[in-house]
Amino acid sequence: MTTMRRGPLAALSAAALVLAGCTTIGGKASAGGPREAKKPADVTIGFSQRQLDAPYFAAMVDAARKKARKRGFHLEVQNADGDAVTQLNQAQTLVAQGIDVLVVDAMSPKTQQVQLKDVAGEVPLVFVDTGIEGVGVTSVSSDNYAIGKLSGRLAAKRFHRGSTISLAVLNGGPDDEIVGPDRQRGFLDGLRSGGVKYHIVARTSANYSQDAAVPATESILAAHRNVDLIVGLNDSMTLGALSTLRDKGNKKTLVAAAADGQKQALQEIRAGGCDGRYISTGLNSPKLAADLAFDLALRIGTGEVAPKDIAKQRYTKAAGINCENVDAFLDPHSVF
Repeated sequence: MTTMRRGPLAALSAAALVLAGCTTIGGKASAGGPREAKKPADVTIGFSQRQLDAPYFAAMVDAARKKARKRGFHLEVQNADGDAVTQLNQAQTLVAQGIDVLVVDAMSPKTQQVQLKDVAGEVPLVFVDTGIEGVGVTSVSSDNYAIGKLSGRLAAKRFHRGSTISLAVLNGGPDDEIVGPDRQRGFLDGLRSGGVKYHIVARTSANYSQDAAVPATESILAAHRNVDLIVGLNDSMTLGALSTLRDKGNKKTLVAAAADGQKQALQEIRAGGCDGRYISTGLNSPKLAADLAFDLALRIGTGEVAPKDIAKQRYTKAAGINCENVDAFLDPHSVF
């Protein structure tokens, strides 16, 4: 749910050069009336995915490809590999190739706003997972604050009401400007509403990656060996934290995720039961998000619906998951 490998000034400068020929300001293509009627087989949808090194993002691409096969439209996928400038370049390339609709999981909403608004003037733009307010047709995502809060309230059940715990956060890094902060705020509010106070001892970037969470967790434990709870802002980071705790022989620290509902996390919750170490997560289904985003994109591409008639924000189902309800959400055959 993620790191930009170039500085923000260089990113903006390069992006401005790349998109210099894109002059339609205001996102008119994303706010207009019905497009020319087409059959699904004549529609091409571009998908600019921010990265594929975390299962959530890979599962979203998998869901999009399955949707394309089922509905018969053409899908062009580009992977930005965690670089905001690369994503802008790829978006412009897709537009130049003549796609009908562009779906984007935005890498850095603050630095990409102007350029993606230009893109939205050339082709209808639908955001999925991470959008930019006021840009494009619509943004399809989970309600990250609500999901984080639901997970936080469930996590609070594992601690004595009125207690104060030490807490470390694994986050998405400096470019994680909207999703991660909303999830963290929700989770912390959930703890408080569940009657648990907290003292944050560390905030460390792990870029939504299980692999990156391992050294990040090692760093946390080096300074705070007996931290009560490590919270990852997604399940991949939390799974990395849990594996590190096991490798270090740490049997005290508990883990939770603010969001995702990844299959491996749900399996950990189920295996541990209500005394287990993986205490909660929140439902943030990549399949639900991709299904809705590409349904909308196809309806726009075929001319079935006008961009101006689509609500600017669409949320998928929100739920908190713990040992008590995990069986309702665990699908052993799921990609994610």
